[in-house]
Amino acid sequence: MKLIQTLCCSALINPFYPMVEAHQNQYPLSHRLLRVIAGFIAGGTMAQSLGCLSAYLLMEDSQAAGMIAHLLIQHLSYYFLGCAFVLLSLSNILIKRGVSRLKAIRVPSLILIICVAATSFLLIPRMDYLQETALQDGMPVMASPFANYFVMLNGILLVSLSIQIFSSCLIAWRMSDSQSP
Repeated sequence: MKLIQTLCCSALINPFYPMVEAHQNQYPLSHRLLRVIAGFIAGGTMAQSLGCLSAYLLMEDSQAAGMIAHLLIQHLSYYFLGCAFVLLSLSNILIKRGVSRLKAIRVPSLILIICVAATSFLLIPRMDYLQETALQDGMPVMASPFANYFVMLNGILLVSLSIQIFSSCLIAWRMSDSQSP
């Protein structure tokens, strides 16, 4: 809000005359697009976690359920990376044009991009390799010599998924109208 310098005395006399200017949003369609993308990312990460959880709960073979969950994570990662890149790029353009409140979504967007990329392109291919190696030896991965390493990678994967959920919800919350100036 900005104080109106002219005619402040008339504002004291007339109670219906505003003493301050209401802040107008300069780019309403861009903000709406950012809110929609942030909502899609937050909803998608939660749906991804529910899909992975349901694969483990509905299947008796945990190794096959893990493979299906990994495929789901890898296929949705392209969607998340694309949306996060558009979100970050558009917010950077708007920040350069003077919308400084969008600086609050830069760090969570970068964290989301790093977690999604590390999960999909580093962790899951390594875990798939360990599973294939164990299956070629004729045993499940939990009975192979790499079982401890696989459990450690699976724990890192779960932490990464929770960071993805948290950062996407943080982005959606910061893009909501409750945070507008």
